[in-house]
Amino acid sequence: MNVALFTWLHEGAGNRPILDFLSVMAAELTPYLVIVCMALYWFTTDRAGKRVLLEGAAVVLLGLLVNQLITLFFFHPRPFMMGLCKPLIPHAPETSFPSDHATLLFGAALALLFRPGWRGKGAFLLLVAMIGAWGRVYTGLHFPFDILGSLGVALSAVLIVASIRWALTPLYDTVIRTVDHVTALVTRKERLTS
Repeated sequence: MNVALFTWLHEGAGNRPILDFLSVMAAELTPYLVIVCMALYWFTTDRAGKRVLLEGAAVVLLGLLVNQLITLFFFHPRPFMMGLCKPLIPHAPETSFPSDHATLLFGAALALLFRPGWRGKGAFLLLVAMIGAWGRVYTGLHFPFDILGSLGVALSAVLIVASIRWALTPLYDTVIRTVDHVTALVTRKERLTS
C-alpha cells in the first residue's frame, strides 16, 4: 500500500517542470519558512506567547530526538534506493522513516494549533507542513508512511511536552529573560554608536 500510494503521488515527477520546481521548493524551503514564522511570532508576542513558541521548539527537538532513536532500531530504504524513482533532489542513501523535515513541520504546527489564541497561526503552519510533506513524497525522498510516522512522532511529542509544561516553564522563562537581556544590550549599544 505504501508503494502504491507513493507511485500515485509521485506520478509524473521529472516530466512536469512547473510542478517539479514547486515540489522541490516545498520539500526544501518549508522548514525555513516555519523557522522564519516562529521568529516573527516571537517578536510580536508577549511573555505568555513566547512560552508557547518555546514549547513548540521543545516539541520539535523532542520529535527529532525520537526520530534518531527510531533510526537506531529500524531502517527503511528511501524510494530511490528501491529503484522506484529518480529523486528530484540529490540525497544520501539513508533511512527514510520517519522524515525529519516532516517531524519539524508538524511538530511546530501542532504545538501552536492546540493552544488557545494560537490556532490560526497553527493552522497556517499546518498548511505549510502538508505542502512540505507532499514535496518530500513527490520529489522521491519519502514514502507516504514516512510522513504519517512523522505526524505520529510530532503528535506524541506535543502530548509529552504538554504533560510536563509545569516543569519546563521555568526553563522557558530563563530563556525569555536571557533573550530580552541580550536584545536590550544590543539595542543600547546601537543607540550609543548612532
